[in-house]
Amino acid sequence: MRRMLAYSVPITVLVLLWGLAPHHALPPSSTAKAATTTAVTRPAKASVTTGKTIAPPKGSPEFNATFSGSKLNTSVWGTCYPVVKPQVGCRNFGNPEEAEWYLPSQDQVYGGVLHLIAKKEPTPGTATPGGPPEEYDCRSGMITSWPSLKFKYGFVQVVARIPHGLGLWPALWLAAANLKYPPEMDMIESWGVNILTASYLHPLPYGTYRYRGLIPQSLTDGWQTYSLSWTRSKLIYYVGNTVILTVTHNIPHQAMYFIANVAEYLKPAAGYCNGDLELRSVKIWRN
Repeated sequence: MRRMLAYSVPITVLVLLWGLAPHHALPPSSTAKAATTTAVTRPAKASVTTGKTIAPPKGSPEFNATFSGSKLNTSVWGTCYPVVKPQVGCRNFGNPEEAEWYLPSQDQVYGGVLHLIAKKEPTPGTATPGGPPEEYDCRSGMITSWPSLKFKYGFVQVVARIPHGLGLWPALWLAAANLKYPPEMDMIESWGVNILTASYLHPLPYGTYRYRGLIPQSLTDGWQTYSLSWTRSKLIYYVGNTVILTVTHNIPHQAMYFIANVAEYLKPAAGYCNGDLELRSVKIWRN
């Protein structure tokens, strides 16, 4: 989800979000601007069969994270982007169209589930990393596998429930371990309610054709399994057992790390910034 990695979008152009910059963003040191490429649209046509998911590789996953107990394991998970101090909080400073401030307090574990909770509440932050103070109207949660796993090629499987709330921008995605954008692989990004939900590949070099697979929002109702198969020659994105997007060109050949987060793409109004991205497990098999 998001160039730092940077986003703010007027409500009148939300239907054009797919043609804008990536959901995620680059590190604060990056100066790259949004690509102005045309996306490939590959709508998902079939509906997922409840309980069925694409089969993962044989053998045990190298990374097998579940969420028992009452605290997030911070030796496994980071709660901010790697370039900032998590205890202070952060945002995607490279993406001016995000309006949230991430705090560890918004990552809550209970009932075997990790909850990344967006809440409309005045929250002190900074305008830039370590820069002048700025108050945010929205606080939210994120996790990254940066502390424990960066990997090149593999199969990623996430069991999650995606929120669709006013102004919310939840995502499951892979960002480059060298902290540069692109590449970026978005298993799912979703904007608001019935606006746009999709999978993406943002390939190297910067400005290269961007690939997109639409996901009907109905396909994300309730708990679903989101998967990504990444080999040297192909990317395949799934929701359940439904193929959302297949890419055979411009495949990333560098280490990446996993991120889940709930951004806010509009300055919160009444009823905005209110949602919970829930995760039961994140599993990664390395090829």
